[in-house]
Amino acid sequence: MLKKMLCFSSLPIIIMMLTCSYGITACSKTTIKTDTFKVQEKDTTLTSAILTANSWKVQYDRASVGGNILFYQRGGSANTMSLDNEYITFKSDNTGVYTDNSGTQTSFTWHFTDATNTSIVWLWNLSSPVTVTWENISYDDNALHYTEYYSTNGTATLSTEVRIPQ
Repeated sequence: MLKKMLCFSSLPIIIMMLTCSYGITACSKTTIKTDTFKVQEKDTTLTSAILTANSWKVQYDRASVGGNILFYQRGGSANTMSLDNEYITFKSDNTGVYTDNSGTQTSFTWHFTDATNTSIVWLWNLSSPVTVTWENISYDDNALHYTEYYSTNGTATLSTEVRIPQ
């Protein structure tokens, strides 16, 4: 009888040991997997109203200027050019003002080149006028994204830029 009592009284202890051991092992092997997906949003079409509503400052610019690679990220520490004070203002009468980093302002005229408003050409009124082309324009998250190219004094410039409201 004593033998039966020891067996039965040991049984809860054995069950508890097995349960605890399993619980600890199971906890250490728990893997949480989450699935994520990206919802593709359609960019808002750029309109004259959006373009002329604000002056636009540079958020990001990566450029090849005469074969030299230049970079700017607003607030960045690895910039190879400064555009902190540079901005551009498009007016609804198809004129505008370009303000360079030192505060010098020059005028220009501009127009969309297609019905989808994904390309702008502006004639920059410098001592030798310069035709600046913005292509592949998209307006997304309150920012203008585009590719820019022009040539001035024999130096070709090609850049990818993002501009945000000033």
